Amino acid sequence: MKFRWVILGAGIIAEKFADAVRRIDGCEVIAVGSRSPERAAAFAEKNGIPLACSYEEALALKPDAAYIAATTDLHAPLTRLCIDHGVPVLCEKAMFTSSAEAEELFALAKEKGVFAMEAMWSRFLPTNIEMKKALDAGVIGDVRYAEFAIGWQAPQGGRTRFYDKALGGGASYDVLVYCYELAEFYLGVPEAVENVTVCWADTGVDETETITLRYPGCLVTLSASLAVNLEERAVLVGTRGTLRMPKPHFSGAYTLTLNDGTQTAWQDEVTENGFVYEAEEVVRCVRAGLLESPVVPHALTIRCAKIFDRINAAK
Repeated sequence: MKFRWVILGAGIIAEKFADAVRRIDGCEVIAVGSRSPERAAAFAEKNGIPLACSYEEALALKPDAAYIAATTDLHAPLTRLCIDHGVPVLCEKAMFTSSAEAEELFALAKEKGVFAMEAMWSRFLPTNIEMKKALDAGVIGDVRYAEFAIGWQAPQGGRTRFYDKALGGGASYDVLVYCYELAEFYLGVPEAVENVTVCWADTGVDETETITLRYPGCLVTLSASLAVNLEERAVLVGTRGTLRMPKPHFSGAYTLTLNDGTQTAWQDEVTENGFVYEAEEVVRCVRAGLLESPVVPHALTIRCAKIFDRINAAK
């Protein structure tokens, strides 16, 4: 029996997810829901989806799972709507804009026995998995310093979601979420979150920030921006060498450089649409009766949301 998805939201990222579902045997998208009937209809026609409807009508179909691809301000309300309908939910990052939202809705999901997961697709990508294996094998020795930097010049002016506070704009929700959740992927939960420094845009959203995470014998710098094009990278420096990955949120390659100058590289030759892996994880978890994913657990999303709290308190 096919695993039936509905998509809530009809933007570009929803198209990528619809394509990912088509690539998975035994999965299908049965409907797309949107606040705009016109957008839903156009999306359904373009992506070969049989039904265009409202959010509520999509969830009333009792699908096996829903994917939320709406703007950030709608993530928490739509997650609640899915839980209230008893529909397992995969929600785009940042799933929540505060730790209070995260704690409340994950508690509700557990109370009602509904699976819920943040769509941190980067944690499932082969390149990150392979570089983590290399790190855990001790190829660079003990990690003493690391950097996670992601940033690009987002469009300004008009009603772009990136700089619109009402739509959940800001670098933390769009970019920093990757930096933090990848730092935890590689190094685990930090001892402390320090030096939260923020530059604010005129529209009231956080435009650029740097944060220091403290680990035993190691400092990690997180840098995120919507103002400029950063050299996007994950760099882990150990006593024996360095692991480096460009664009760690979607990269297909990494390099290992040992202290003696020896360098090797790893390349992902398989992945065509990286959203496939997170969708497969939802299918696996739901069919196994799990309420959360061990790869993107609720506690991770909550800890990241607590950093959002710190950033918002810094203004």
